[in-house]
This record gives sequence, structure tokens and C-alpha cells, in this order.
Amino acid sequence: MNILMNIRLKKYLACACAVIAISASGAKSQHPCLLFNTEELSEMKAGMKEAPLFDKSISKIIESAENALTSEISVPVPCDGGGGPVHEQHKANYYELMNQGVAYRFTDDKRYAERAARMFEEYAKLYPTLGYHQLGLSPVPGRLFWQTLNESVWLVHASVAYDCIRDYLSASRRANIEKNLLFPMAEFIMTGTDDNRANLKTFNKMHNHGTWATAAVGMAGMATDRKDLVDKALYGTDLSGKNGGFLQQMDWLFSPDGYFTEGAYYQRYALWPFVIFAQCINHTRPELKVFERRDHILSKAFDALFQLSYEGEFMHINDAMEKGLCAQEIVYAANILYGVEPDNTTLPYIARLYHDDCIPCAGGYRLARAIAEKPAESTPFRSTLLRDGRDGKDGGFGIIRDTAAGRNTALTMKATSHGLSHGHYDKLTMALYDNGKEIFLDYGASRFINLEAKNSGHYTKENDTFCKQSIAHNTLVADGTSHFGGIYKVSSKHHSDFTDFKSDPSGKFQAMTAEEKNAYADKGIAMERTLMHASLPGMSYPVILDLMRVKATGEHQYDMPFWYRGHMVSTNTRQTRSLTEMRPLGDSHGYQHIWVDADCQPEDGTSMQFTFFNGNRMYSVTSNATAPMTGKLMHLGANDPNFNLREEKGWLVRVPKAADCTIASLIEPHGEYDVIRETASGTKSSVSDVRIVSDTPDHTAVKIEYGPKKQAAILFVARDSDPDKSHTVAIDGKTHTWTGHYHITANN
Repeated sequence: MNILMNIRLKKYLACACAVIAISASGAKSQHPCLLFNTEELSEMKAGMKEAPLFDKSISKIIESAENALTSEISVPVPCDGGGGPVHEQHKANYYELMNQGVAYRFTDDKRYAERAARMFEEYAKLYPTLGYHQLGLSPVPGRLFWQTLNESVWLVHASVAYDCIRDYLSASRRANIEKNLLFPMAEFIMTGTDDNRANLKTFNKMHNHGTWATAAVGMAGMATDRKDLVDKALYGTDLSGKNGGFLQQMDWLFSPDGYFTEGAYYQRYALWPFVIFAQCINHTRPELKVFERRDHILSKAFDALFQLSYEGEFMHINDAMEKGLCAQEIVYAANILYGVEPDNTTLPYIARLYHDDCIPCAGGYRLARAIAEKPAESTPFRSTLLRDGRDGKDGGFGIIRDTAAGRNTALTMKATSHGLSHGHYDKLTMALYDNGKEIFLDYGASRFINLEAKNSGHYTKENDTFCKQSIAHNTLVADGTSHFGGIYKVSSKHHSDFTDFKSDPSGKFQAMTAEEKNAYADKGIAMERTLMHASLPGMSYPVILDLMRVKATGEHQYDMPFWYRGHMVSTNTRQTRSLTEMRPLGDSHGYQHIWVDADCQPEDGTSMQFTFFNGNRMYSVTSNATAPMTGKLMHLGANDPNFNLREEKGWLVRVPKAADCTIASLIEPHGEYDVIRETASGTKSSVSDVRIVSDTPDHTAVKIEYGPKKQAAILFVARDSDPDKSHTVAIDGKTHTWTGHYHITANN
């Protein structure tokens, strides 16, 4: 704060000039005009003491810029991959460039502008000498970095810096930096080279790499007053707006609900270039009303991403790794969106809980001021079905929430399209989060970001051989082969479909059903899965009915894995343990990476039950099927010589041979385990039996017996989702009638 306090107040109150938008006639903008304009800069300077978090953030930027002044400028020749020292140096340089530019604008201290100018000039010497990156890891190689994606990120930050110092530079210095660095880099990102036009395809592609590329080229064009670059960034290289460009990406890459087809992890990454370039467009071409496009699609995308989180971490869909609401991309998105949506209460809620920083923009300042002025507000999560596909017709991702007092549950089902190149071969996948923990998990990706010793920070081969395969997910696998045979071109043509997503008005249950008809079309197999979160009399916590129904033209082997986090407690099966040697579960489609710990056989006429604990709570899975079944305990690590896979554990329910088949599993949270006090209660499941008591073309009924008094509940799931259709069935001499898709009857 001392650096800021020494800046004269009269500098904060300097008169601002209105920003002149880049018009169709090509009129030049006043700079800065990207991350902030002159009016916003004056607002931020004048109100610094009103927003402590913003003051802290600007002080950190200025302190970082000041410390860098005493170090040598390092612009090394590129040679390594993600995480390597040269890679990291160029990454550090783009952060420094941006810090120097922002520090100059907030202090008017020319030392910061000069430092940035000299670094730009060093890059202007290096860049014309570079060919493709020597590592050769990417089909779209960069020059400064091993892939062009990183080059785009570099140019986004550098464009903000150049926008900040442009008016400081002499005409000759500007000409040198633009001619030898910014224009060649923008052209390379946009079109590639004569012998490799892969960049051109990426630039016009509906993909997060394309989003970064268009943002980089567009922002470089705005910073240098190159209208032609801006137009191509907005409308694609042919300027039609139909074959690429940032605006088409806004229209194609998000569903009407804001869901990004690659999943939460890449939605987080893509949202960064979306919001920062939108901010620049809003400043320079306000007539486009970019934040209002598609009914405020960027705000919907942020809300969808918020809903796709649990305890601050994003749900692991497709090629996902551990990232959450504290990520810098979310800071950018929350700050920029608050600048245009000051009534959005989700944004300060997230910032209070997860952010200790702001970005130097008007929205960041206003958000920090709101946090300082207003008491904390609660923004509850909600149960929601996020549709996939730009028209919302490519399936979706369902989230059932229970946020009642003492509860914190999120039950999910992935019934989407493939998810582009980062997608996995898993349809109708279940995951469960409860009690602040991840209980049944989606593995995500096998990658070590920027850890050069692990495949240069790239995805490992196990990402293809295990993580993308269906057995890596909590879904049905037939005959030991992945959905669509693990073939991308086939999987990309299809999507699952939700047939219902419902909450019972009385509060007894929430349920969702989805179907998949194409994953095993070659085998004549169709799948339908229902997940029902239900409260039963006498149960300490709501239970989950997981009902997988399979229709097939011939007999097959069906596997239902439950990959869990925690420690095994018990099973009610007869076990044959692998005590002296291990064997893989299979030899392909991910099975080759799974060690079999035990083969389990149910007692005659009983359901199979498996119990484990996670944190201070127990979880039991009790399963039965319409055909004979067996079980297996398993863990990851087979055929993994470089230890690239996490050693996750799983429980497998297997139907060795059946045609049509229904598998019902009841997931029951129960008990309490206190490691500190060394006490435990309710460690045994209260469920004594799960039976499928009726399975017809009209419906399936599952009876649960539980508790010391043998209480019983029957959960009904009709085939037809028509809410007005009536159903009748006789079970154990009693007739049950209900209307609609789902029904529960319980005897006290």
C-alpha cells in the first residue's frame, strides 16, 4: 500500500476522455481500451480506499513490477515443453509485461512503461528468427511454445500490456514492435505458415483453442488499431461469420443453459478468453452488445460452471483435473461479469469464499467494493439439468442437490455428447458427492500439468488406454468393450438423451432418467438409467436408487463399476482374495490397467452388499439383478510402468451372461466414525435386502427391506415418462397404483 499512498491524489482525479470505439470506418481507439478504458481507470484510481481487496491486488501488481526493474530481461530461445525452465520463463514474461503495463497506467511512472517496451523489443529481435518449436509434441506447434495455444495466451497478455504503454512509445518503437512481433505473431496464430495451415483450421474451429486464438488476434488488432485483424477475429478469416470467429464460438460452444460441451474443466479454461475478449469488444465495439448476445450466454456459462462445482472444486467430466472456483480464470470471469451485471449475487458470493485477488478492471474494483460494503449473502446451489449442444438437443448433465440442514449432497449423471477431443467414452455415468467429499468419482484425465519429467507436461498414454475408456467410469460396460468401441469418429456422431428430470412436490424424492441407444448399437444393446434420491421413513439420510435397465438382442456380459474414494469395511459375499499374485481384469479397453483384488460370490438368493467409509461416514452399495451376478474388488495400477495412474479403488457388479437385464443398486449413507475420539456408530448397513419385485415393459419396481423392524419401501420407475399416465401392479398380493414416471410407497 505504501507505493500507492505515495502517488499524488491529483493523479487519481485526472480528467478522463471518452473512449472512441473502433467504427466501421476504421477510426482509431484511444488507449487504453482493452482491460479498462480511461473513464474506468479514473473511477478505479479515485475509489481505491473504498475497496481493500482491490487496493491489495493493485499493490501486488505494482510491487511485482517494481521488483522486476532490477532484474535482467530474459528472452531465451524456446527448447522445452510445459514446465521446462524456458517455457516457464516466457510464461513469466507475459505476466510481467501485463503487470508493467498496468503499473504504468495506475502510477504514471514511466519506468514501468520503459521496462515493458524493452522486453517487447527483445521479443521483436527473437521472434523473426524462430521456426516451429523443436519439441514436435503438438500437431499445431508454436514458435515460442511447444503448442500454438500457449502462443495465443502469451499474445492475450501482451496485447493488454501493449495497449497500456502504446501512447508512451515513439512512432519508431511502435513500428518495430508491431512489424517484428505483434503482427507476425497474430498472423502465425491465425493462419500458420505456407507449409502448415493447421493454425488456420484451429483459428476457425469451434474449440477452446480457437477461442484463445481469436481473442489473441482480436486483442492484438485492437491494441494496434488493426481493424482487419479484429474483423477476422470476430467473424472468421473469410469474414462471413459462418465459418469461424469469436461470435460464432459464442453461438456454438455453449448450450442455451451455458453448458460447455467439453465439460467443467475446459469450460473454466475457455471462459477466460471469452470474458476478456468480450470486455475488449464492449469497450471498442459497444454496438455489438456482446454481453447480451444469446440472452446473456456468458453469464449463463458462468452460472453453469458454478453449478458444476462441489465444495469449490469442479466436477470431473471428460479430461478433467483438480481445479475449482479459486482458479484465476474464475477471478477474471467474476470480475469482468460483475462490471456488466452488478445485481448478480452469485459473483460476490464466490469472490468472498474463494478469491483473495482482483484483476485491474472496473468490474474487479466494483466487486471488491461490493464485498467491502455488503454483508455475506448465501447463494444456494440448485438441482438442475444443463442441456448440451448449441440448440440444447444433445443430451445434458443432470445434477440433483440436497442442501437441507445437515446435508450437502450432489448426485450427477452425464448423458451428453462426446465432448470434442477432450471427451470420454462414457454415457449415463454416475458420480456422487456427499458430506463435503467425493464419494463415487469420475477419474478425469491422466496428465501432469507443466511437470516436464512426466511426458513434458502433456497427457500420458494412459489417458487414452484407461481414462477415456468406459470402465474408468461409473456406467455399464458390455462385453469388456468401451462405448462406441472407443472410436472417436463414431462417438462424436451421437449423444444420450434425458427423458425426465423431476422433483416430487411433497419432497420425498428427486429423480432423473436418461437413455442411450447408440453406445452398443453394433451389439443390439440399449441402456436406460434412473437415479433417484429419496427419503425413506426411519433412514438417517436419504438413499439413492441406481437403476440400470438393458435391452439386448443376444446374451452379453455386463459390468457396473463403482469407483469409490475411501476405505473398504466389508462385503456380505464369499471372497477369493488375491494374496500372493495379482492379475489384470482384462487385456484391453482399460481393463488391462485394473488389478483384481478379490472375486466375490453372493450367498444364494441374496443381494450383494459392499460397505466403505469416507471421512466420518459409511456408505453401503446393495445390488441385485434380474440375472445371476458376481462381484469384484479392484484397484488401478496394472500395466502402468511409469506410475502415471492414481491408485483408485473400485467395486464391480458383474452379470456374466444375460440378454435383457436390470441391475438395481441402493446407495445408503449411514453411521458416524470419529477417528479422534475412536468411536463409531451405525457402521453396519440397515438394508437387509434389495429385490427387483416387478420388471415389465411398463415399469420396474424395487423393494428395499431395512431397519431392525424390517421396514419395507418399494420404489417404482415407469418406462413412460408421461406425468399423467396411470400404472398398476400387484406385488405380494397388494395392488399398487400411481400416476407419472416415479413413485414411492413405504410401510412404517
